[in-house]
Amino acid sequence: MVKVVDYLLDQLAQLGVEHVFGVPGDYAFPINDAITGRNDMRWIGCSNELNAAYAADGYARMKGIAVLNTTYGVGELSAMNGVGGAYAEHLPVIHLVGMPRRAILNEKRLVHHTLGDGRLWAFYEAADHVVCARTILDGQTCVQELKRVLTTLRKERRPIYIGIPADAAYDDVVMAAKGAARAVLPVDRGQKQAEIVVRRIVSELKQSKNPCVLPGILTARFGCRNAARQFLTSSGLPYATMYMDKGVVSEQAVGFVGMYGGHLVQEEVANFVEQADLVLALGAEMTDFSTGLFTQKLPPERVISVMETSVQFGDGAVYEAALDDVVALLAELADTIPRRAGPGYLGMELSPKQDDEKDEGVIRTHTLCSAVRDHLRAGDVVVCETGTVAMGMGFVRLPDGVDYEEQSLWGAIGWATPAAFGMALAVPHKRIVLLTGEGSHQLTVQALGEFARFDCQPLILVLNNEGYLIERLLCDDGERYYNDIASWDYTALARGFGCEDWHCERVSTPQALRQALDAVVPGQGAYLEVVAPRYDAPAMAEALGHKQ
Repeated sequence: MVKVVDYLLDQLAQLGVEHVFGVPGDYAFPINDAITGRNDMRWIGCSNELNAAYAADGYARMKGIAVLNTTYGVGELSAMNGVGGAYAEHLPVIHLVGMPRRAILNEKRLVHHTLGDGRLWAFYEAADHVVCARTILDGQTCVQELKRVLTTLRKERRPIYIGIPADAAYDDVVMAAKGAARAVLPVDRGQKQAEIVVRRIVSELKQSKNPCVLPGILTARFGCRNAARQFLTSSGLPYATMYMDKGVVSEQAVGFVGMYGGHLVQEEVANFVEQADLVLALGAEMTDFSTGLFTQKLPPERVISVMETSVQFGDGAVYEAALDDVVALLAELADTIPRRAGPGYLGMELSPKQDDEKDEGVIRTHTLCSAVRDHLRAGDVVVCETGTVAMGMGFVRLPDGVDYEEQSLWGAIGWATPAAFGMALAVPHKRIVLLTGEGSHQLTVQALGEFARFDCQPLILVLNNEGYLIERLLCDDGERYYNDIASWDYTALARGFGCEDWHCERVSTPQALRQALDAVVPGQGAYLEVVAPRYDAPAMAEALGHKQ
């Protein structure tokens, strides 16, 4: 007879799970022990549960699924912020929670890690707001419940919560009569409906004079990014991306117009997009940052919006159809659409290397972004922290073959450092290039120890501009002392956390920055502190400040 915890891990292994992020705890020991006892799965111990959740977020971005394991109460609550971010950003993270024995839960005993008031189900109930499905397993319900929650995970691409009481982990699993070994049920595709929808989309594209496409982040989350790229290449339609959608498609192709952020920045791009007689949005979410604080002026009657499970046309008609089905069919029919030449790239162009000296020996945002851009190579994964560093890199035209990840919707400062660690484990053949501000870095800096422990070799650039610059720009007085932070010796951090052989350096001029990047040896970790003026900010950050 197979035990509940072993059956659970067998199903996760079949889904491609190779690593489990977490922090051990007594209620979770049955799960911890089962993971470490397997040859096909590796326990990735993190310094705290929040970092583990962020690492799982990063891993899911690369692998399409991730697993997080914490103990009951104190552990799961520490991870909840990270799980909430994965929910907002449509990332399939499976949160395994080791719970007290069933008798303790049912009899409401006062045990450690509880609130002391008998509400032992309070954390399970709280989790309902940041997951798309939840369950508590035992031997009787294990098979059916796993099918239910894993199928929901696959359909919605959002986190799920699986609680396992310590004694239930060792229950014998009662197998269903048929299909017990199949954890994920097939999703009803509604293919005929998708075909009807796509025929109408193609018909409207053929009739339009000057269409534009807005490919969005959900094409990546729902597994159809390659199909979206094929559609754009084969059709030749001009396209722009919004802030949340950066890196989803090529920024070097002739059809790429630039970053569309409403009328906050880049007016030429905004004018082109908004003057199109048809805008086809493929999985693009209209968030505050993506729309330039809702300054976009897209006439609804000209927009066809394809989202996860529905398509809305400009006349108000709404059809149920899956995003991945629609995009795949569009890719198949792309060459039937008349090719239309776009205006070419209308976005920002960064100063070339020879113009660095114009900054009078000081690293400005554009010189940092320019140096990083020139250093990138195909296969790199750029991870940008929320704040001014992302608002600078967001408008850099990426070389082909470079992936880009940022958390613009949830926007939790500190996300990027542990998320980059999760990505490094997920794609060990790629180089991780992490850009973070020193304020954000201080929240989750312990993840440097995980990079060292698991032999990851990233390139990390920490922008030091003396505090929370984005907050200085947004509040009424940037010099309020809540925007100040502790002054650290950043170049000593990497070695202090065990990264003994990394290249560590502090740079404060454009020339020194480029020399430091050139000195990075392939396969060697590097940690660069980049010193910049207190109030130097990219155009988007300055525009946001003026809007407040």
